[in-house]
Amino acid sequence: MDRAVLDAYGWSDLQPACEFLLDYEEEEDEEPASGRGRKKPWRYRWPDEFRDEVLARLLELNKRRAEEERLSGARVESKQKKPSRRKRKPHDDSSQLFG
Repeated sequence: MDRAVLDAYGWSDLQPACEFLLDYEEEEDEEPASGRGRKKPWRYRWPDEFRDEVLARLLELNKRRAEEERLSGARVESKQKKPSRRKRKPHDDSSQLFG
């Protein structure tokens, strides 16, 4: 699935490879009183360097799309004309009187 998503963004140069990595380190003092150690928080995920590259590309893409949206909105606003405020001619009701 990672490959399909990266390809959809056009990032076929990235080669995802997940690994079991320690998600965070726990303090040594956090051992439970029962004497049994807690299970370490291992996760099957992208290495930090790869994840950082994907996130950097997503941030850049978001920045470009926001700028494109801002510019297209400015073009649309400049093309829209303000409604003209013409004075209406008074309606002649005399044709209905004798009709």
